[in-house]
Amino acid sequence: MSDAERTMAAPSAPLTVHYAKEKGEGIVYGGILIAGVLLLHAITRAPTIATLGALIVLYGALYHWPYVRRDRRAIEISPSGLTLDRLGLLPWNAIAGTEIVDRYLRTIRNSELRVELRRSIETAVENPVQVHPLRRLMYRCWRMTGPQQITVKLNTLDAKPEVIQAAIGQYTGRVH
Repeated sequence: MSDAERTMAAPSAPLTVHYAKEKGEGIVYGGILIAGVLLLHAITRAPTIATLGALIVLYGALYHWPYVRRDRRAIEISPSGLTLDRLGLLPWNAIAGTEIVDRYLRTIRNSELRVELRRSIETAVENPVQVHPLRRLMYRCWRMTGPQQITVKLNTLDAKPEVIQAAIGQYTGRVH
């Protein structure tokens, strides 16, 4: 199929990318188990230190909870735009460009999706998500790296960067 045919073809179904469950299971479930052991120890021996330790470990488990919750949707790429967990919909007309940047730590690939916006985040997001205060303390795969730039960590998700790049390219017309 030529590039012209590829750009004229109708886009396929939306791509939904979830948090990679296997990356956080050990932290979440292990943290809950360790916190339980520390609380049992707090009852019998050192209540202050063990309780403080249990609270710290429980916060670590809570922080990583998005990895194991039932609806682990992190990104959705659809004809209407790019939807990020706990942010909302970034329509395609608000996105100036996207780029996948790879960094390597020895042989481990850490990929990031950089999204450049045409306007500020406050005006670019359609239907912003109302986030519960407890959920604000939890992990999210994206962060603001500038007034009009969002960086999404792809190594914590269950789809390869190439699949995400191809899905974005089919809606923006820029297949890389």
